[in-house]
Amino acid sequence: MTQSNDVTVTEVQRKILFEGRELADVNPCSSVEDVVKMHAVTTPELATAVIEGPEIKEGARVYTVKKRLGTKG
Repeated sequence: MTQSNDVTVTEVQRKILFEGRELADVNPCSSVEDVVKMHAVTTPELATAVIEGPEIKEGARVYTVKKRLGTKG
């Protein structure tokens, strides 16, 4: 008797969220930090942002990017 063990491998997608919107994962081979730095060119507040996660949600690794809170003066 022969048994068949079918294994399905599903790639887990990576999502990077900032202020309720998803940032494009411009280079999935790069670290999340590097992708956020690439977006900082057009969104300057990302240059000092804090990255939290990942959390697994709906089959994706979700990273949340938040503005760093600082003090002035």
